[in-house]
Amino acid sequence: MITFTDLLKVSTRQVVRQRGFGVIFSIALGITAFIVLAVLGREIRFKVGQDMVLMGGVNVMQVYMDDRHYPGQPMREFLPSTIKALEDVDGVGLVSRNMMSTENFSVRSDAGEKNFHLPMLAVDESFSSLYSLNLNQGRLLNTEDVKEHKRVCMLGNDAARTIFGSDEEALGKLLFLGRDVFTVIGVVSGVMMGDWRECGFLPYTSMIDRNWGDGKITRLFIRSTTWEDVPRLMREIPETIHAHQDAPYLVLRTQEEQLERLKVTFMWVETLLWLGIAASLMLGGFGIWYGTFAAVRARTKEVGLKKAMGGSDGDILAQFLAEALCKSIAGGVLGICIGVSIVELGAFLLGIDVLYSLLFLASIGSILFSALIGVAGGLYPALSASKMDVVSALRFE
Repeated sequence: MITFTDLLKVSTRQVVRQRGFGVIFSIALGITAFIVLAVLGREIRFKVGQDMVLMGGVNVMQVYMDDRHYPGQPMREFLPSTIKALEDVDGVGLVSRNMMSTENFSVRSDAGEKNFHLPMLAVDESFSSLYSLNLNQGRLLNTEDVKEHKRVCMLGNDAARTIFGSDEEALGKLLFLGRDVFTVIGVVSGVMMGDWRECGFLPYTSMIDRNWGDGKITRLFIRSTTWEDVPRLMREIPETIHAHQDAPYLVLRTQEEQLERLKVTFMWVETLLWLGIAASLMLGGFGIWYGTFAAVRARTKEVGLKKAMGGSDGDILAQFLAEALCKSIAGGVLGICIGVSIVELGAFLLGIDVLYSLLFLASIGSILFSALIGVAGGLYPALSASKMDVVSALRFE
């Protein structure tokens, strides 16, 4: 009976002689991808999802009171307690108060005589983050602007260029809105703004002071943490609002069609990734199967000689199976080393902590799965070698 140490030495030597590095790297590639997806898959999915969300805003929900369309109904507004409750709902990332003036203000710049019609949107300090606005010039509205009812505003980049000619020229200029004068403190843009590029943005407290629009907070923008939370929040948001105040004509708007498209896109991307991993591992398994068969055929006389010298079927089986396992486990170990390095680098770039318990489990699972590939690919050729007839093997040319 061959000892384990001798078996390992012989198997390792044969693997090096056979130069089965392609098989090893194929398995290593599949194991690397498996570890990276297992450990960082959720964070990568979230980051990529956020970038795709920015293109369509599918995780932003608009909630508003529709009382104006029902004659005789009082104009209700969202209470501070309701807004606080919405912020505490699991999966809600940001809640932004919003008002829209239904009239267009005649706006005159202090540098010219022209009048412009500028729709005004009243927002709070969370609006810029919620819609991921880009700051072209100046600064964004902040908490102090809102609390102190300051007469300041931001302009969409199209509005700034229409009125003042450029983003730079708009900064610090005065806008005469009726009897009030507002200072332009920033120019913004963003892929989610749409027609708001031609609007101005005031602190909602300043608009309430002047009784513009409804004079009340009748609209909210709610951004979910991920787009996957949207279906659940579509149920929980109305329930939360009704639990804290009277809202008989509540309307919740989402971009359902774009959300469904995003879901389908991610489903296909994930499917293709896992199919790629499976294909790489299967390629490694077939490589082991073919390589072991080739080794058996090339060493048929050696098998016959070992059997003639008293070698058992179990020894022959163990030797060829051990060679297959050496290839697969070598690929697994190499894949783990590369995978751990990529996980550490990815975690650093993403600014997150590595979940080492999950990394450990993924590594153990990778070794076991690599061994399974080796057994599956090498078992039948090894069995064929162990069952060879001694005389036929010695006569093989």
